Amino acid sequence: MNITGRCLLFILLGLLLNPGLSAKEFKVAVRAHYGVEHAIEQWQATLDVLSEKIPGHRFTLLPIVSLDAISAAAGRGTFDFVLTNPSSYVELKILHDARALVTLNNRRANTAQSRFGSVIFTHARNDHILTLKDLKGVTVMAVSEPAFGGWRMAWLEMLEQGIDPHKDLKALLFSDTKTQPEVVDAIRDGRADVGVVRTDQLERMQATGQADLRYFRILNSHNTKGFPFFHSTPLYPEWAFAAMPWVPIDLAQEVQETLRAITADSLAASKGQYVGWITALDYSSAEKLMKRLRVGPFAGKKP
Repeated sequence: MNITGRCLLFILLGLLLNPGLSAKEFKVAVRAHYGVEHAIEQWQATLDVLSEKIPGHRFTLLPIVSLDAISAAAGRGTFDFVLTNPSSYVELKILHDARALVTLNNRRANTAQSRFGSVIFTHARNDHILTLKDLKGVTVMAVSEPAFGGWRMAWLEMLEQGIDPHKDLKALLFSDTKTQPEVVDAIRDGRADVGVVRTDQLERMQATGQADLRYFRILNSHNTKGFPFFHSTPLYPEWAFAAMPWVPIDLAQEVQETLRAITADSLAASKGQYVGWITALDYSSAEKLMKRLRVGPFAGKKP
């Protein structure tokens, strides 16, 4: 056998022994709102399922901390799929033609939740803050301006009740670390009067000993059947797993079917803290919110 023949043989043997060498790589961006390491711990097992179940393809995790960085990366074509919050998904849909494949069905306190909301809360010692009307002249802290459950839902609720946070508050602060525990700690320590976090954040922190709910008062409390967590706003669809427009339709369908087939007792679901995935919900409520607030792709436009 000549040299060329031997080279071809070695290549073929290598592919047979390591099929991953021939796999086409697809990058999956994930909003790493608790940091890169936490995102890897939470989502790598889910991507491993995609790589295992869809032959000839390898799915690589790309954790991105900032929502603005996700939008910028989408514009550069850096990733092929994305798991992110509803308003981030709406922005990618409008600006970059992303299409939602499935919606996350979270596991929260042994319940399955495909919707979430915002919690607006204060310290119990603030006996002058009992309703949203009392927010005039106080200091409010939220996670970040683009945060959906960590700010924008609450912002709309305040507007609906006659409070403009950009005019009526003493100050509007955002977390330096862009994390929700920092907001809770700030209210506990008196560094801000009122905080905004996503639903179930307070309950999770109490379960781990990081917070004591006896010292917090929930403002504008809602009661929604089947939803066991404090919430101050209507509920919106959970995070979307979406494909960018250049992803072939047949591959997108395979990804959708593979995610929907993940069971609650699997390693992926356990690591991801979810029950499973459902066919993508309607994200028009998130889009209407963004139009009303004139944020993202609607900035500067009439509501």
